[in-house]
Amino acid sequence: MKKLCMVLALCLIALLLSGCGGTEGTSDKKAGNTTNEIPVILNQAEYLLYQNVFYNEYGSQYEGQEVAKRGVLARIQDAFNGRTRYYVWGYLDNTMCCDWQWEIVPKEEAALPPVGSLITVKGIFRADEDALDGYWITDAAVGTETEYTGAQEEINMLAMSCTLERVQMLNILYRPEAFEGKAFIAYGRIAAVNILEDPYYNGSWQIPFATEAECPAIGTMVTLKGSVGYISLDKCFLTVMP
Repeated sequence: MKKLCMVLALCLIALLLSGCGGTEGTSDKKAGNTTNEIPVILNQAEYLLYQNVFYNEYGSQYEGQEVAKRGVLARIQDAFNGRTRYYVWGYLDNTMCCDWQWEIVPKEEAALPPVGSLITVKGIFRADEDALDGYWITDAAVGTETEYTGAQEEINMLAMSCTLERVQMLNILYRPEAFEGKAFIAYGRIAAVNILEDPYYNGSWQIPFATEAECPAIGTMVTLKGSVGYISLDKCFLTVMP
């Protein structure tokens, strides 16, 4: 039975990486051609593929293949490596604590829609030392299904999965000189008075913030909008998430 399950998993990975990935098994919430809400993309098959490529070391078997993806566009400012990174991402299920994300190298960076938009991606899956996790989708043709018209701060963590937000927050915490003064929007849990932490995982990251609003109870999910300080978030407008 274990051998059969492995064969089935490998067949699914091959199907997803053959160019059909990111469509079957997907559900989404969107509103016409534009929306001021980040689309919610749920795809169990993409999550399985992501886990197998990056944690079970199957990625090398698919290098050079054309792939197709569908998800939310995100942009990370990677101060450790001095580059801007783009991702297409989504969630495993409605808990939204487990996510998947594929780094992309767009053909036309200047033609990309706003981050938070629902996009389709077609490109070549390649191994590369410059990719943050060792693999990315190169020569990526990006199409826009739904353009996001909401918050467009320079550092938009609201348009990131939990994993991508963690990467961006660690950049802010350990390379603060690259981010001080930049406008941001982020989400997370209240860890203590005026301390924000990872929305789902303990011990992932924490950062102090300054706001004139009353700090909600510990564990409350909030968004913060303001400017990045030195290893802090300053002048924050706080909103409790539904």
